[in-house]
Amino acid sequence: MRERLARLRDLNVALAASGPLAGLEVLDLSWGIAGPMTSMLLADSGADVLRIEAPHDPVRDPVAYRVWNRGKRSANLDLRRDVDREAFFGLAATADVVLESYAPGVAARLGIDEPSLRALNPGLVYCSIPGYRPNTPDADRPAYDALVAARAGLHWDQRGWPGTSPGRISGGAIPYEELEVPDLPANRFDLDGPTFPRSTWPSLGATFLATVGISAALRAREITGLGDYVQTSLLQGAMACAGPTWQRVEHPDAPGYWMWVTDRRAPEGLFECADGRWVHFWTIRPTLVLQAAEADALVIDGSPDSMRDPSNVRIGMDAEDLVVLFHYHPLLAEAFKKFPSDQWVAFGAARGLGMALVRSPEEALTDGALIADGCVVEMDDPEIGPIRHAGLLLEFSRSPGAVRGPAPMPGEHTEEVLSPSASPRATMPRPHRGAMRGPLQGIKVLDLGLGVAGPWGGRVLADLGADVIKVHAPHDGYWTRTHMGLATNWGKRSIALNLKDPRGREVLERLLADADVLVHNMREGAAERLGIAYEDLAEQHPRLVYCHTRGFEHGPRSMQPGTDQTANALAGVEYEDGAVRLGQPPFWSRVNTGDTGNGYLWSVAVVQALYERELSGRGQRVGTSILNACLLNSSYAYCRPDGRAVDRPHLDAELRGLSALYRLYKTRDEWACIAAVDEESWTALCCALDAPDLLEDPRFGSVESRALNDTELSAALEPLFATFASEDLVAAAEKFDLPCEIASRDYPVRLFDDADLAHLITTAVVPGVGRIEQPGVLVEFAMNGAGSVLPPCLAGQHTTEILTELDYDPTTITGLVADGVAVEMRSPT
Repeated sequence: MRERLARLRDLNVALAASGPLAGLEVLDLSWGIAGPMTSMLLADSGADVLRIEAPHDPVRDPVAYRVWNRGKRSANLDLRRDVDREAFFGLAATADVVLESYAPGVAARLGIDEPSLRALNPGLVYCSIPGYRPNTPDADRPAYDALVAARAGLHWDQRGWPGTSPGRISGGAIPYEELEVPDLPANRFDLDGPTFPRSTWPSLGATFLATVGISAALRAREITGLGDYVQTSLLQGAMACAGPTWQRVEHPDAPGYWMWVTDRRAPEGLFECADGRWVHFWTIRPTLVLQAAEADALVIDGSPDSMRDPSNVRIGMDAEDLVVLFHYHPLLAEAFKKFPSDQWVAFGAARGLGMALVRSPEEALTDGALIADGCVVEMDDPEIGPIRHAGLLLEFSRSPGAVRGPAPMPGEHTEEVLSPSASPRATMPRPHRGAMRGPLQGIKVLDLGLGVAGPWGGRVLADLGADVIKVHAPHDGYWTRTHMGLATNWGKRSIALNLKDPRGREVLERLLADADVLVHNMREGAAERLGIAYEDLAEQHPRLVYCHTRGFEHGPRSMQPGTDQTANALAGVEYEDGAVRLGQPPFWSRVNTGDTGNGYLWSVAVVQALYERELSGRGQRVGTSILNACLLNSSYAYCRPDGRAVDRPHLDAELRGLSALYRLYKTRDEWACIAAVDEESWTALCCALDAPDLLEDPRFGSVESRALNDTELSAALEPLFATFASEDLVAAAEKFDLPCEIASRDYPVRLFDDADLAHLITTAVVPGVGRIEQPGVLVEFAMNGAGSVLPPCLAGQHTTEILTELDYDPTTITGLVADGVAVEMRSPT
């Protein structure tokens, strides 16, 4: 006991200055995108990450790796050699986390798989991120991000579908199918085929899943004494990014279910201004814009957006509102073209409207407000000098993390790690208390989140075993029946309260008495007015982990409405995904990680704070933002301090790919995606296409010459692909081991009947829509399984049940409901 108390005191001192994961050691064996990004987030939270350099990393991005490997150490170990493998065993014996992204079976052949390492170190958290789940038909498919996106249907889902993806998956009718669509350049109606995004959606999703999974397993280890085997995949990451859009319901025509926002035909608020720059205006409030633009000068100051002003048109999400949008869109497009973008941004700020400039990643990295906030940092790279890139994306009031330095040179710390004088790390024995029904078993969460960004993280915590109570507002009944509302509220119970009434506030106080977490995403000042700011609660509830997640940074934009769309514009995501640098319109993907990425990030912050609380006994305030999630997305970029860009991969103007050998090609009947990223796959490509002359062409004789002649190579390959039927191309690719996939149009439709993935689908029955299915728990735990998931909750569905648990008697409950202080769910009509 004394030893444990001493350990806790030592860790508390370290944690206060070094992040919630200070004192933990991580061995990073991963390659590509998801693994390095995951270990970056762990390092930022204080873990000591040792990167074991892979002898061969076919998709190593020298620009992105300077960002994703910051703050780590690096050692060269060839685990095929006995001496290096023995050295690795010595490191693994005292490590806390091992992270790998090997293809299924590789780790076992090397003797460093999960059973081997956890037999050596029972406290180890071992995380695996392959392309696909082991022991499934796709397990050995090539695990490149673009290929997983193609196979999973994301390249087609980028633009959405008429009638929305949930409507298409559920077999619903397309509302207003014959409606004439106005000119929407950003929607790419003139583009034939799928789109290849710069955003690496499967890897981003896997990053979120792996990071929250590792963090939750570490928390569970403090209780059970045992580590865990945490598994996810790029395919599960693709499902995570698809988020609310991959959903099948029995009655897609149920009132309120359908929303136009992800319909391919929907205007998404992207408008070109007089200076040729674009702004993202979301949500669309047309009357204020049109009135302000009537004269020859834009009227910047004036009445703000207000729900109480009947003259302000506020467009809802129902099918008929799509007609209203189509009426206003040409008028808005004409208005925005009258004035330059800086005036429109100033107008949005003055009127309380969501209006953001579509910027490049480099512009985002030179934003003084982001630098002051710390979500962008400047590092002195030992090779190339000062650079700016994404900074701290998670906030902790008591144990703040830090970007601890630039990326190391590959192998920089090999000697230090292998030195005979390096003393082995001391570890404390942990008592074994058995596994739990989810790594967050015993945790109670009060979720006051709004929209998607707030509640999504609550769903993640529920998936991990937490008891999540959704505190709805009295008017939330409509939203919770929409496809987005249903998607965000799996696994929760709902109580609907009027927190502006003292009696509603008293109910919340009773809920807080044994709560572990409170989360909200209200705008600055709203929680203070309700008396539920962190300062109001911390003294009475010192163990409470309090999360406030936002739209933007702490700074000039903090009072503006924060949305997925405007954050994606500000972080450079829409700029890159639309190839704006080549004169194309920006592009907002219907598959993205703005709102949902924020939900994942805040859930990571909460779980890491809960882990730290197991050591210190104290809660703290944590936070992040939608903008931070989007900065993680665009973290493949860095720039010079003056904003100068460095050479890095970009999309082509047609949104087909990053290079001739990593892109989409049209076949005779479909579209194929290839990832010919090394010499072996280049040779395989030429053989599969029966094009030996390409191998002999001096323009394409080396990696360097192919890069210099990339446009010519694309032009040479396009007619070759066009001669193949997709079935024949797949056969040729498999014969010659060419990494290739056909861009699936219907994977999300078939997913729900795929027996090999059935355990990843959660099913329930909900009033109104009937049977509902959606990808469920996407990160798996061998020791601490997540157990069953409750159906999506509707607003007020469990009000009486929860009030009874809080010892309110039936008469009092009836009175609270009669007075509108508490609201019970109304049956759908």
